[in-house]
Amino acid sequence: MVGDRSHAVIEPMLTDQWFVKMEGLAQRGLQAVADGEIKFVPENWTNTYNQWLTNIQDWCISRQLWWGHRIPAWHDEQGNIFVARNEEDARKQAGNTKLRQDEDVLDTWFSSALWPFSTLGWPHDTKELKTFCRPRYWLPA
Repeated sequence: MVGDRSHAVIEPMLTDQWFVKMEGLAQRGLQAVADGEIKFVPENWTNTYNQWLTNIQDWCISRQLWWGHRIPAWHDEQGNIFVARNEEDARKQAGNTKLRQDEDVLDTWFSSALWPFSTLGWPHDTKELKTFCRPRYWLPA
């Protein structure tokens, strides 16, 4: 493959990627519609929604950019990976070993889902979170 403008050879650089397993989330969404908890207006969009979630694939959330929310994963020198809320929690899992945070960042769509967490007081049961989010999905049990 060559670049359109420069005609220089472009070689792919394969890298490890981070994915979110979507099956469980999709099943919850399908069930909410089936139970009538969520309704579409106009109703014909229910079929589109159901088809999309029935055929959903795991979501690649990692990007190799120099800005954005960093992937919440830390690597030790032996190649082990610790996924955690923050470095302190990763250290609780890893013990007394040197850690480095993964260099990838969350993709824009996934990162935008952090908005309620960063602006409405999560993980606390705030008035704002109750007003603008469905607490049972956002708050820890």
